[in-house]
Amino acid sequence: MVVYAELTIPADGFRIGKAFSTLPDVRVELDRVVPTMDAVVPFIWVRGAPPADVVRATREQGAVQEISVLSTHDERTLYRVVWNRTFNDTMVSISDSELALLSGSGTAEQWHFEFRGGSKAPLSAFITELREDGIPIRVVRLAEDRPKRDDRENRLTGPQYEAVQLAYERGYFDDPRGSSLDTLADEVGVSRQAFSGRLRRAFATLTEDIVDDYVE
Repeated sequence: MVVYAELTIPADGFRIGKAFSTLPDVRVELDRVVPTMDAVVPFIWVRGAPPADVVRATREQGAVQEISVLSTHDERTLYRVVWNRTFNDTMVSISDSELALLSGSGTAEQWHFEFRGGSKAPLSAFITELREDGIPIRVVRLAEDRPKRDDRENRLTGPQYEAVQLAYERGYFDDPRGSSLDTLADEVGVSRQAFSGRLRRAFATLTEDIVDDYVE
């Protein structure tokens, strides 16, 4: 049974979070996480902090092997960051786990992650590993792949539901549109790509329910 999970970690509860906790207005979004033999390489979008401050903050924590600016767009900067595997931190545990990371984002106060697992076993192992390392991870939501039909709204994650609700309230689905993806993403505090992805995954889930009902 496929399992979906939403987890949160206080920013000061793990090394990567601490690196950004000194930047009060920062918003970080994981774009991709690539494990290599010696390091974990996340590509991250950051807004709310100058590149010089981001570089300084991440290096001061000592977990950064490399950090480089790749591009800047709409007040957001894309970085390639290499955290050394000698630090057994959250990002290393994520890359080594059997879970699929659907999304990850953070502020100076808290980080939020969405995962998919083939069963509860890898999720339990991941949570146990982090807690044994002293990382105060918290389970916000846990859902099976096929919830009850009368509870189908729970098939959407919190961020996905928020995205659909906000898009509807702001007239994004109207003709002509009453809002844009850029505006909606800014209101939530994530990148345009992340907001679009949340809408897309939400529509895929809701469409699946409609198609299944029609077939049945």
